[in-house]
Amino acid sequence: MNVNKKVFFSLCVVIIIILTVFFNNKSTQVKSDYETFELLNNNYDYGNLITDNSEINSEYVTFITDGMDENDFLNIFSKTSKYIKSSGTYKHINYDFEKHLTYSKLERVYLSLNDSDIVNLEIIGNSFDGRNIYSLEIGKGNDVTMFEGNIHAAEIGPALYLTKFAVDLVNNYEIKDPEILDFLNNHKIVIVPSANPDGYDYTIFGRNMIRNKNSYAYLNDNEIDPYYYKANVNGVDLNRNFPSQLGGLFFSDNELSSFTVLDKSTKLYEYFPGNSLGSESETKALMYWIYKYYKDTKSFISLHSAGQVIYDEQQYLSDTFNDEGRKCAEILEKYTGYEIVGVDFDDGFGTDGNSTDFIEELAHGYVYSTKTGRLSTLNYAEQVNEMTQKMCVLTVETLENYTQDLDIIRQEWYDKQLEKALIDIVKR
Repeated sequence: MNVNKKVFFSLCVVIIIILTVFFNNKSTQVKSDYETFELLNNNYDYGNLITDNSEINSEYVTFITDGMDENDFLNIFSKTSKYIKSSGTYKHINYDFEKHLTYSKLERVYLSLNDSDIVNLEIIGNSFDGRNIYSLEIGKGNDVTMFEGNIHAAEIGPALYLTKFAVDLVNNYEIKDPEILDFLNNHKIVIVPSANPDGYDYTIFGRNMIRNKNSYAYLNDNEIDPYYYKANVNGVDLNRNFPSQLGGLFFSDNELSSFTVLDKSTKLYEYFPGNSLGSESETKALMYWIYKYYKDTKSFISLHSAGQVIYDEQQYLSDTFNDEGRKCAEILEKYTGYEIVGVDFDDGFGTDGNSTDFIEELAHGYVYSTKTGRLSTLNYAEQVNEMTQKMCVLTVETLENYTQDLDIIRQEWYDKQLEKALIDIVKR
């Protein structure tokens, strides 16, 4: 009996050792669970994010839509980070704008990139039609550069450019290119290639790609030219839906821009900011993403099309901000030849509420006001003197005209040296 006990005990020890080795080896093949977003701490002082004050000269503005609901705002900070674990060993990815890919095929590219140890792939939210919105975190450095693309449906070029950028970086990292190894070990790049995945699929592949048959775009497809469509499939321009200080309003001395309308529209160049700011699931996903990274961010680049121009300054933000923006813009101008548009591009005509407006105001210490449902400071139309977080923020219009022609999109990538330009923005 004693011998049997010893044999049994020995077998148990062997089994435990085998299982330990197996699970330890297995854990090296998948990504670990990362720390959740720091603002999820239940003890976080929301006073740093919210105020019950508002601008003291409210008579200066006319509101055209409601602000963001306070509960919707707070719910952004109850999200848990949803990182996707690696599924295997990295394999070289071939991508060079060869053909139009559905969003589900783009997803496969992002999942394949996630097999590299230099990549962390996160689902930051979902679109109106239920598609995942992804953030690719590439690199191990402490400083962060953020790239956002395809917030407007028909502007597919930026989604493809940022996909190409990520693929080239990771492919070169995996073959141990010394320059890219050094680059990614010292910098962190976070990319949302497509902020409007429903719109991406709809404008390229048509109405049948829409799952929600009650959605605005599906019901009004016969009146929409998808080649120029900007909104999400719910009919809201996501890049007017952010609760920035001037989102959903205009200065009373100005006329409301002809581009901004007060209801959903199928017409070209009419953009609806929503019945309330922050209403769209895509907007909420991007707000979560921005809050997660902005304190470590030195550059935020929103890629659009078309026009081949760079917007780099804001009339009511600090001189430091405008100086930083001009430095970034000049890097891009050097490679691309895109025209730089400065403070002459005025605010206060009802066209604000962009993702860039939102993050640049956070960088100046603006906080969400329960009174206005927007980011807030003391006064409207008064220049802010200081930044609390030094960064450059650019809106970059790639491509000369709206296009889905992959030959034109590819030519722009190579002729304008966009990859080199983006790398130099990260290095700056």
